Amino acid sequence: MQEYERRRHRGRSDDDDDHDLERGLRGLIGPGASQISLSAALRARDAARPTAEDLARAEAELDIVRRGWVPRDPLR
Repeated sequence: MQEYERRRHRGRSDDDDDHDLERGLRGLIGPGASQISLSAALRARDAARPTAEDLARAEAELDIVRRGWVPRDPLR
């Protein structure tokens, strides 16, 4: 092992690494209140909802192809 690796690992065990990883994950999914209020989350959901214009444009521009599905009529 190179000197750099030896110094980097000195004093640290795999348990320390696991603890750091667990602490980071706990910060993401841990107990406690959400960072935003319920009303703010609902407003964000409504703001992100596509408009009728968005849906019409998507229907005109997008071809949806499902795996394993064969259309009855040939595609355009």
